[in-house]
This record gives sequence, C-alpha cells and structure tokens, in this order.
Amino acid sequence: AVLAAAVLFGTTGTALARGPDGVTALGVGTIRLIVGGASLLIIARARGERVARWRPWWPSMLAGGVAVAAYQLLFFEATTRAGVALGTVATIGSGPVFSGVIEMVRTHRPPSQGWVIGTSCAVTGVVVLGIVGRDTTPDAVGLLAALGSGLGWATYATIGKWQIDRGLPSTTSMATMFATAALLCSPLLLVEPVEWLTTAGGVALALYLGVATIGVAYTLYGIGLRSLTAPTVITLTLAEPITAAVLAAVVLDEAIGWSGMLGITFVAVGLVVTATVRLDGDR
Repeated sequence: AVLAAAVLFGTTGTALARGPDGVTALGVGTIRLIVGGASLLIIARARGERVARWRPWWPSMLAGGVAVAAYQLLFFEATTRAGVALGTVATIGSGPVFSGVIEMVRTHRPPSQGWVIGTSCAVTGVVVLGIVGRDTTPDAVGLLAALGSGLGWATYATIGKWQIDRGLPSTTSMATMFATAALLCSPLLLVEPVEWLTTAGGVALALYLGVATIGVAYTLYGIGLRSLTAPTVITLTLAEPITAAVLAAVVLDEAIGWSGMLGITFVAVGLVVTATVRLDGDR
C-alpha cells in the first residue's frame, strides 16, 4: 500500500509540469488540498468509518493540519524555486531523517541498525538521483523550503500514526488533517491567481492532484500506517523519486543517465532493507 502511494506521489511533479500556464505554487497547492481533503472525507464515509467522540482528536487534528499545510505549500515552493528534481530530492531525502529523530525523541529509543542502514542507503540514492551530474546552482530559499517541507511531512506522518494507534480510523485520520490544512490555506485563493481553473487542463490537473495523489494515495498511506512505524513508512515512500525520474525521462524527455540508474539502485536496495526491519528491532 505504501509503495503504491509512493508511485502516485511521484507523478505530482510531472503533472504540474504539464499543467496550464499561470499555475502558481501556492495556488495549486491550496486547490490540491481542498480537492484532496474532500476526496478523503468521501472515501472515509464510503468505507463506513465512524468516530464516537471527536473532542479528544481536535488538538492532533489541528497540529496535523498545520504540518500538512507546511509540507504541501513549501514543497511546491521548493520545486518552483529549486526545480522539480532538486526540490523533490531535498524534501524526500530529509523526511526520513526528520522522522527518525522525531521518533527517537518521542520513544526515547534509538533507531535500529537495520533501519539506519536501509534509510541511509535510500537517502544516498535519492541524492545521487537528483543532484549528481546536474550543473544548476541550487536556490537557497528553495532548499530551505524543501527542508521545511520534509519536516512537515515527518510531523504529520508521526501524528497520523499516533492517531491510528489510539483508535482513529486510518482514512479518517488522513482526511481530517488534510481537510484542516485546506481550511487553513483557503484564504490564499483570495490573492493567488486561479484563472487556470477555468480551462479544461486546469480542471483536469486539480482533479488529478486532489483525487489521485491525495484521495487515493493517502488512503493507501493510512493503511500502511496501521501496521508500520512512521519512519518505516516514510523511508518506503522514497520510491517516489524513482517514479518521478522515470516519468521525467519518458514524458519530459529528461535523461536519467548513469548517475540516475545508480541512484535508483541505491534507493531500491535501501527500500528492500527497510521493508524487512522495524525501527526498534532488526527483524
């Protein structure tokens, strides 16, 4: 489920690159959250998920919504400023590191050797895949935005895991955090240009980003969080840049090259190692 979600996540950059003119990072990010949050709420209802009492969940829902909003908006800002490849690499590469640190602080236990090896291997692969062989000068603001996005990603995944472990249905957990993020970001639509939504391509982009890369993907993501630790789930999501790299080569005519193939190999090995270990145990 997590790997399938990662494949859907990996289509985001290419879909955005093929989108209509006039799309802005903050505008498309907000629209994606609104459509995605609504999709998750509909899916949760269709799955028959019910919550007896909402009051205990409000603080974590708000914190998770803030983290989701930060992740979403900073990610699109990073890819706009630093480029799709570098912005994705910095976000995806930093997420597992932040998640491991958060889990270590939260549980007062160091991560297992197996998780460290698998995550280090996968992150190395992501860096090689996105940076080696590129001659562009990194944008400092874009890189900072990517790191902030990675921290937001690690934070809401940890909150989602906490909610699910305490009895909140998985899709409902994802839905409430994304719906909260959508509400927090909606005022941006008053200042961001959204004329692109009046075109067929704009509507298709909004529906795809919201329904496929949030609604369907985070339903699968929530299923993974039921039985896997947040750091393990985030490391497995490093399959995303492999998808992004392949699509960039096939759809956007970006060459992968030897460094890209080496990076993909590192990521694949890291995912296999991580998939066989737990954060607090070697097998």
